[in-house]
Order: sequence, then structure tokens, then C-alpha cells
Amino acid sequence: MLLRDYVCYWYMTYKQPKHQKNTQETYLSYIHTHICPSDLGAMEMAEIRVGDVQGFLSELLLRGNKCPIASVGSFGNPLSRWTVTKIRQILISAFKHAIKEGVIDKNPVADTEPVSARWSKGPVFLPDVQKKFLQATRGHRFYTAYVLLFFLGLRREELLGLSWNQVDLRRNELVIQQVLVMEGRKPVLRESTKTKTSLRVIPFPQEIKCLLMDWKKKQMEEKATVTGWQNPHNLVFTNRDGSLHNPVYFSRNFKNVVRRLDFCDNRLHVHSARHSWATNMVQSNAALTDIQSLGGWSRPDVLLNIYAHTVKKSQRKAMKKLYDELNS
Repeated sequence: MLLRDYVCYWYMTYKQPKHQKNTQETYLSYIHTHICPSDLGAMEMAEIRVGDVQGFLSELLLRGNKCPIASVGSFGNPLSRWTVTKIRQILISAFKHAIKEGVIDKNPVADTEPVSARWSKGPVFLPDVQKKFLQATRGHRFYTAYVLLFFLGLRREELLGLSWNQVDLRRNELVIQQVLVMEGRKPVLRESTKTKTSLRVIPFPQEIKCLLMDWKKKQMEEKATVTGWQNPHNLVFTNRDGSLHNPVYFSRNFKNVVRRLDFCDNRLHVHSARHSWATNMVQSNAALTDIQSLGGWSRPDVLLNIYAHTVKKSQRKAMKKLYDELNS
């Protein structure tokens, strides 16, 4: 059986039913854009060797997709290491299942060299810049939303999917259990998080409770004055008429604010607020397991990989403090 035929069959039969729509679109894009039209895709699975797969992955890294497909906008451009890693993972899974079905005897992809993904340290809001940013946006419609990004470490989709039903103003905590995502060009509320670890309870201080109460009052005023106002999901942050707020517009608006403020690095974006939260938590000597749990990361080592530079600074401070205490 040809690789292109089997990988399509494998995904449609075993994986697509388990995946959410956005994940389906991503996987199908990798399969139909990069795997199926390639020389590797035209080979019989039983004839594919380690070198064939390694050459295919190297070609993607060095020169990108060489197949003449009209829908490929970046034709001939190298693919990112992250993308090639994903394609390799798809191939490993497809070949592994082909062994189970008796199509082949060996998985040549598993013996290829993994693609080393380089982690580039993303920009963060330094404490003084974060303070100035929040001062400058105090009158902004989504000021309270920005505060939740910086001080609770929420993801954009978690913030916009947050319902008042999940905010406990008596206990000062909120529950993350649904997200607002883009499906095609339309915002859709998904009543489940992407992973189990993303489902979590986050406490917040009294100051944020006051902001949320003020925002709820303003939202009720909008409901009373805007014709056709509706908010069937009882979301905390919506458009003025109560409809779902487009996540892309939210990010664009945040970016526009950054550009207008001359003290902000133009590379900063909405997800930089989450990076800043994690960095500040590490610098505050919070336990990594607590940061992982509150931020919804799957494992502590993921957090360590991303924020290794921050952890090292925190470790230096801890070692210096220990030395000073024991040497005094």
C-alpha cells in the first residue's frame, strides 16, 4: 500500500474521530500538503527505509515543500523545526499502526534522527512595563481582562470562554473548564479544555474581585441599554451586544495598544502576558508544581524547558540567600 493512501486511511479511521475540529484541520493540512504529494508519499510502505524518511524530513527543513500545490502559499520555503517534528510524529504513529494491522513489519520512522526544536526566549513584560501598561489601559473596555491575563496567567481562549457561572465571588476563585476558539473564521465556545490539566481552579485576590464586580455592573448596564443584547452563555467578556468576542480581534486590539505605547517592545503580544505571569511567579519563589497547576501545563518539565532562564535566576537568588544566612 502507498504511504499516501495509508496515512489518509489511518487518520480518518483512527484519529479524526478523537480530535477536535481545529486539531483535525491541522493534521489534515500536514498530511495533504506535505506527506501525500511528496516522493515519500508515492512509495510503497514496505519499501520505505530509514534513509528515505530522513531525506524527506531534511528536505522539509532545508527547502520546504517542493510539490507544486496551488494552496501552499510558502512554496519552497523551509518549514519550521516545530512543524517538521509534528510531521515526523504523524508518520511514526501511522507506521506504528500499520505494524498492528500487518501491513508492514518495521517502523523506519522511529529510527530517524529527531528534529531538535530550538526554543527561542519570547519577549515578556518587565515589571515596570507591565505596571505602566495597566495604568495606560485603565479606561480600556477590556482592562479587567488584561488584569486577569497578567495576574492569573490565563490563555486567551480561556479568558474569552470564561463564564460568570465559573466565577465564585464568595470564595474568590474561578474555574477554567471551557474555551472560546476560532473554527474557520467563526468564534465557537467549546465546553471543554484541550487537555485535562487545563481544567483547573484559580484563586484570585480581593483586588481582582472588586474589578470583576465593577465589570459585572458595567455589563449589566450595557444589557439594559443595548438593543438586542444577548449573552446565552453568560460569558464574562463579550462584545457590547453580548455576542461572542472574536479571539483574533482581541489579540489584534491588544497588539495595537502595545504599538501605541512607546515604552513597550513591539514584539510583545497577548500571550506575552502569560509568559510574564509565569516569569514573575518563578521570581517570587513559587513552587514549580504550583505554577504548573495554576497555569495548566501538562508536566513540570514543560515549564522547566520554557522558563529555564528564569528558573536559573531564581536558583541563584536562593543559593545567595542560603549562603548569606549560613555565613552571617
